[in-house]
Amino acid sequence: MKNNDTNVILNVHTKAVPGHEEEVFALLLALVEPTRAEPGCITYELHRHPTDPGRFMFYERFVDQAAVDAHGTSPHLTRTRAIRAASTPDPIESQVVEKWKAVA
Repeated sequence: MKNNDTNVILNVHTKAVPGHEEEVFALLLALVEPTRAEPGCITYELHRHPTDPGRFMFYERFVDQAAVDAHGTSPHLTRTRAIRAASTPDPIESQVVEKWKAVA
């Protein structure tokens, strides 16, 4: 794929609260297909650590920042936030989002 100067790449690392690994996996997996169907989504890949089942990583590529912003307010991401807010405890221990830019 040709790099595009407007593309936004996100690398999202998520850690589940111990004992909630499968719950977090289900929450994250439910985001994959609807996000891939978003018009601004180029790539949306969910990965799971091979030896630590509570660690997950998304590699995401969107056409531009407007597509990232639309993703952030999508019904499926809004639903995931609501599920987390209603859960005691929040099944996600930590989440780190890093923004990247393709250079080659």
